Amino acid sequence: MRARDWDRVASDYFTEVVSPLAAGLPRPLVHALDAVPDARRKTAADLGCGIGTLLPALAARFGRVLGIDFSPAMLARARANCRAGNVALHRADLADLRAFHGRVDVAITVNAVLTPDPDRLDRVFAELAATLRPSGVLLGIFPAMEAILYQGLLIHERERRRSTPERARAKTSAILEQAKYDFVHGTYREAETAQKFFYAFELEYRLRRAGFRHIRLGRVLYPWETVGGYESFPAEPPMWDWLVRATRPAASRAGLRPALRAVDASRPGRRRRRPRAARV
Repeated sequence: MRARDWDRVASDYFTEVVSPLAAGLPRPLVHALDAVPDARRKTAADLGCGIGTLLPALAARFGRVLGIDFSPAMLARARANCRAGNVALHRADLADLRAFHGRVDVAITVNAVLTPDPDRLDRVFAELAATLRPSGVLLGIFPAMEAILYQGLLIHERERRRSTPERARAKTSAILEQAKYDFVHGTYREAETAQKFFYAFELEYRLRRAGFRHIRLGRVLYPWETVGGYESFPAEPPMWDWLVRATRPAASRAGLRPALRAVDASRPGRRRRRPRAARV
């Protein structure tokens, strides 16, 4: 999706784009931000800041904040939403952040890395790392492909209790819109627009290849009542997006394999009703 496409949805952002920030900051992200030591002496960047929903919380914690997006209309709304004196907004593409290399202590990106193009994904992850100073931290939320498969399981379990195995499989595929998903490449396509979802192992792989270490994956949970157009199973554990914490090493440590630990984190936000479009 191009910058001008995002310009068109900026005025009605939370109607057009179902965001985990629509109901406020997810608690796992709040806890991760609060855990940053000496935050008032550090620079944070919201990479893919959109309309600036996260910027006031960052401005209250960090000494300096950069809000970066490639949509002029999004940046205009971000300026209106956060007028803090320690916040500077910049127009840039996440695949080319050379103006910000080595300037950031904490980089935050919330469902902004959604391009299905693998070459562009490589550039984006490399640029996320390049913005960070040595020992800098990435905090990111990424759509989880496993959550879609989990929902498919729940739909099938329900349907097979209602009908024959063949009919249950067919109905599950129709409800989930299986034809729109590419489960090998982790994408969803709606008309001409495609969006990326991430498996946990893919996130760990891409982050490690971009140079990140000490990679940890947790979950931002979405209660069923906030799922929107998806099938709802309130008696079952909720769906989720991945919450990532990773660091840029203080020095080169070739050959070190980072640990991967999946941690269930409580709460919040809304699941996208249907993937709308890629932010990057």
